[in-house]
Amino acid sequence: MIAWRLAVTLALGAALGIVASPRPAAPADRLTGSPAESSERFEVNAMEYPWSAIGRVNVGGRGHCTGFLIGERTVLTAAHCLYDPVEGRWRGPGEIHFVAGYQRDTYLIHSPVRRTDRDQRFDYADGPTTQNAVVDWAILELEQPIGRQAGWLGLQPLDDGLAAQLRRGDAMLIQAGYRQGLSNIMSVNLGCKIVGSFRGSAGILHSCHLAKGDSGSPLLVIAGDEFRVAGLHVLNTRTKDGETAGALSVALFQPGPGAPQAVAAARRGGATWGRGQAPAPGGPATPVPLRSIDRLLRTLGLLAASQDADPAARREAISAFQAKAGLPVSGEASVALLGRLILAAPILTAP
Repeated sequence: MIAWRLAVTLALGAALGIVASPRPAAPADRLTGSPAESSERFEVNAMEYPWSAIGRVNVGGRGHCTGFLIGERTVLTAAHCLYDPVEGRWRGPGEIHFVAGYQRDTYLIHSPVRRTDRDQRFDYADGPTTQNAVVDWAILELEQPIGRQAGWLGLQPLDDGLAAQLRRGDAMLIQAGYRQGLSNIMSVNLGCKIVGSFRGSAGILHSCHLAKGDSGSPLLVIAGDEFRVAGLHVLNTRTKDGETAGALSVALFQPGPGAPQAVAAARRGGATWGRGQAPAPGGPATPVPLRSIDRLLRTLGLLAASQDADPAARREAISAFQAKAGLPVSGEASVALLGRLILAAPILTAP
């Protein structure tokens, strides 16, 4: 399913006081350490949390989008993913299937959809306008509570406090999804820079490139010890300076300031604000992202290149990282450590 494309000229630098170039930043070069890989995206192990909470929304055998768990059996995605333009109708729940942690044709965590909820004001025939974009959301209720196996993500509006953290470099925005060409691999954009907004503060424009299949993917924020969702990707835009991605702010679903229909749908689905939930130990998805951590440690030169890291070597490398980054030294791998590795990479690679 396409990431909708909107050809408009939009004023930049208006989002929450953040001003940045709309050209894609490429901090992934620092982290991949491989010139053969994309400078914008790199592969992650989708069976590790937090990536395991993101999955493919397979629709009617005619394509896919990305979606993400926000509760035990609740998935958030883009509404336009559920429309069949060939037959001119909305697909029913029985035609939609969600696969969490999809990794190279391995799909151990999946469920049919038993109910869909979307904003009735969204009109596919109107195309990717900004007015349509701010109602381009759908909540899928799954037959099975696969969030217990895959985990789920908490929601975090991009407010002034978070914007200040982004400006200081204490937080980072990233995007993860199943793009065309890598449709059986989860790939990640790092260091997405806010470049503007649309429809007031309802939509977030940023610099990371989207492709077909990325519709419905999360705009993740790393802040503190958490990976949370700040936005839902619904379109691509074109400004005078080039391609820009558009995400619908999750503030839409927040009780109080949010839109009533969206708030009610999120409440019915059991959406989680603040902290998400890692998968239970012993299941198909792992609550500690060891492979992702090992990869970053190797890229930063703190762990020897090998297929499987020795636990003792990993602990030593983590301790070295924590000491160099000014963090408490524990040697323990965790989701929080993964976030710290990504955030601290510019510090560690600086001359």
